[in-house]
Formats: sequence, structure tokens, C-alpha cells
Amino acid sequence: MGFTVAELLRTENLAKMKLLCGKKGIQKEIKGVTIIEAPDIVKFINGGELLLTGLYAFKYCSTAEFAEYIEEIQKKQISGLIIKRGRKVEEAEKKIGLLQEFADRYDIPLVEVPFEISFQKIMCFVMENIFNEEVTKLKYFKTTHDNFTALSLSQGHKKNPVGDILDMLNKLIRNPVALYNQNMTCYAAANDQIIDFQLSEDAKEYDPGTITNYRYMRQEGENVQYIVQIRLNVGVQMYLVITERDSIFNMMDCIAVENAIVALQYEFSRKFAVSELEKKYQNDILNNLLNGKVTSSGELKKSTALLGMDPDGFYRIIVFGVANEGRKQKNINEKLYHLNYLEEAVKQHMTGAKIHRDMEKLVVIMTADPDQTQVECRKELKEIRNLIQDAVTRQNKKLKVKAGVGKMVEGIIHLQESYKEADDAFSFIDIAGDISEEGTSYLMMFSDLGIFKLLCQLNDPALLLEYVPESLQKLYNYKKPQQEDLVATLKTYLNYNQNLSKTAQDLYVHYKTAAYRIEKIAKITGMDFNNANEMLAVRIGLVVYKMIEDYNKK
Repeated sequence: MGFTVAELLRTENLAKMKLLCGKKGIQKEIKGVTIIEAPDIVKFINGGELLLTGLYAFKYCSTAEFAEYIEEIQKKQISGLIIKRGRKVEEAEKKIGLLQEFADRYDIPLVEVPFEISFQKIMCFVMENIFNEEVTKLKYFKTTHDNFTALSLSQGHKKNPVGDILDMLNKLIRNPVALYNQNMTCYAAANDQIIDFQLSEDAKEYDPGTITNYRYMRQEGENVQYIVQIRLNVGVQMYLVITERDSIFNMMDCIAVENAIVALQYEFSRKFAVSELEKKYQNDILNNLLNGKVTSSGELKKSTALLGMDPDGFYRIIVFGVANEGRKQKNINEKLYHLNYLEEAVKQHMTGAKIHRDMEKLVVIMTADPDQTQVECRKELKEIRNLIQDAVTRQNKKLKVKAGVGKMVEGIIHLQESYKEADDAFSFIDIAGDISEEGTSYLMMFSDLGIFKLLCQLNDPALLLEYVPESLQKLYNYKKPQQEDLVATLKTYLNYNQNLSKTAQDLYVHYKTAAYRIEKIAKITGMDFNNANEMLAVRIGLVVYKMIEDYNKK
């Protein structure tokens, strides 16, 4: 005869166990042990197991449903049941009463243990008595794997699947557990118990003592923390953080962690698939609204209802993008990867805004305040853009966030107008320094474009060239090696109101070099730098040339 329930009850290490009923069955051999954390675990039971439950897996089911489940358990010929009270479970006492009736009927020992005794301790003790050390590890791996798998398969009706996975892990390893995203923001925590966490530069590599595909780290603080760096199947990097507060973290805990990560990967893959379908559907609706493809009031009403937007509300469009200032982005996958950083940051700092992905840009529909002044709006948007930039910088220091802003419109039917302006303003970001008083700018409002609003209507380089003074065309047609230096000098000279000293300082050249270049420009082009009207035309022409270059790149 192997290890029996009677021997378990005589164990000094697990004192305070109380046999409630089923005494005739205490000589049954324990052939395995598992925790019931999801009703579907019955599918993974082979027979002869000792089952542990706090009834949490049945917290919402009715007593009739619970009675049906008990009968399914009996078909597996289990060796015993261990329960503990303390969790909030609907009709808990009635369900325990059903268990007692079941145990008496089939001579199955029903044992109650105090809430403070961890199920992992009981599992490990039982396994040590029925298996050798290596088999114990394998059995524990299978037990935790089966429980997390059962939990994953039963997630369809649950409100917080990720939280449930962390709750189960918390019960297995008896320490606070939380999941943090790549911005070090807490995504979810066991029992909603958020623990302070910041990845330290002093965090050291940690060997979990078991085969793993993940990177473990350990850092010391008020409590020792173990960090598992994981890349989920959807390309998202996260950190699973275990705070060693209530129990010593050990290798068996690592086994539970490994299986929890598999369950998290499954759940995030499922959520990603559902999210992609929802985004695709939402993207199609937003695309129609932004491009004026909604043809009837009925379609408009249906679209706004699906998006949860007020058809008569006030809205403003912002077009966001990122540029890698470190090097040119030639790989489309790299661009899309960087756009993911941007989208996550926008969602974080523009809660409630609707986001439409358009190739390498994000089109954001934000609710606008009709009583807000232009100055207040510009200030608010700059602050938002800066917050988004900070979030993106944490992922890649060389990425710069650009934003073009359209006018406020009343009614969703007019979103197309704001979108057109925002897209035009976005296209001017790269040349904003040529028309902005602040120099290089990463946020451009269409209302700030002035005369360039008219030029946005032109998309023919030949027509745009008509707005470039003949004198400036001569400079651009000057096919000599120093042509680029002369153009740069002219731009800088005009930006500093024809101040040679500041021009030389900005270009890091000698004062005489700057003066020589200006004389050279005057000789090549015939420009009259004392003619204010001509200089205004030249400044506009410089911007137009940049527009022509951008059109030619498309």
C-alpha cells in the first residue's frame, strides 16, 4: 500500500487538519495531488488524486451546477478532498454541505485545513511521499500546467483573465505577483495588490534552477524582487514581478511561474486576435468617416453608435508619426514596430480618443472644447505631445514624435475637414523650422501655416515652382559643390534677420566665411537683401522648394 489519506492526517508538519466526513475512506491510496482552480481541471484528472480547493473556482456557479460538477469528479475515483474557507464564494456553506453529502455517500475523506496553510506546501509534502525528487518536480510541473491550462480554457466568461492567472500564481507561490509593461506601468496584479516596482540598474541575473526560455533577474530593496522578462506572442515585452514578502522564493515556485507565463502568452494571443478584429472593424468605420465615405444619415448614426461617439459633438483631428533621427528607416517592419510604441503612448496619454492607423501614421480623433482658446489648445496639445515623446523615448531615444493638428469641427460628419488640415500640417513638420518662430518644431497646427494653407492645395511641383522667385531658382540651379552650403547659409541668414555674426555662430564658421557666402549668393542670384518684399518672397520660396522636394520623394 502506498501513501494514504490516513498517513497524511497523522503528519505533524500539517497540523490542524480536520476530517469533516468520509472516515471510511481514509485508507485510500493517494496516487496524485492537484488544486482545483478551474472547473475544467476535471478533464485532466487521471484517477486516485487528492484534490485541494478553496471553492474559488466555483465562486459564481449555482448550487445545482456545483452538484453536477461533484458527480463528474466522482467518475474519476478520487482519493480525497481538502478544502479551506476564507475566500468570498457565493453560497459557500451550501456548497460545502453538498461536498459533505457527496463524501459520506461515496466514502471520500473530506478534510478541512486552516486558511493560512498553503496548498503548495500540502502538494509538495504529498508528492515527496509518493514520488522521488525528480518525479516530484515533473508531477508538480504537470499539476500546475494542467491547472493553468484549465483556467485558460474556462476564461470565456471571466472579466479579468490576466488577473485570474496572477491570482492563481499568487496562491501557488504565496507572494505578491504583478505584471508590468515595457513602460514599467502595472498592467495587472494578483488580488489588485500593486507593489512598488522599478527595474534597478543593479538587478542581477538569476538562475531559476530549471530549464527556461525566459530571463530571470533578482534585485534587493525593502523586499527582494524576482523579475522575469518575457516577450509575449504578440511582440509585447513585459515583466512578471514576484516580491519575496511572505515566503522564500524557490525552484518549485519557478516551475509555477513557467506555467503561468505560458497561460499569459495564450491569453494575450487570444486578446490580441480579438482586438485585431475589433480594430479592423473600427478602422474601417473610422476610415469611412475621415475620408467622407459615409453616404447616408442611417449609416452615420450606426457608425457613431458602434464607436460610442456623439454625432453632434465637437472634435479635432491630430495626425501623429515618428521619425528616427539616428538613421533612415528603410525596413517597413521597423517602422511599424516604432509605430506600436507611439500607439501605446497615445493610448496612455489620450484616454478615450479614437485611433486610426493609416500606414505609417496614427490619426487620432479627440473630443474638443468649444470654449477653449487657440492659445489654450496649443498649450494643451504641446504638453500631450511632450508626454507622448517621453514615453516613446523610454523605448528608443532616437525616435521623435511629430504631430499635425486640424481645426475643431462640430459634428462627426465634418471630421473629413479637420483630417485634411491635420494631414497637411503634418506634412509641414519637416519644414516647420523655416516658418516657425521657435525654430525646429514637432507640432504644427494648420491654423499657423498662414499663406502656406493655400499652397497645400497644390500638388503639382511645376505649379509650386511658380511661387519661387527667379533669383532663388538661380541659386538652386547653381551646379557647384558649394551650392548646399550657400542654400544653408541663406536660410540661416534670413532666420537671423540678416545678422552675420549670429549666422556665423549658428553655422560654426568664421564671420568672414559667412560674409563671403552672402556676397557669393548676391553675385549668383542678383538678390537685393535691402528689398524687404524680395526677401519675403525668397523666404516663401525656400519653403516651397522644400515642399517640391517632399512631393518628388513620394
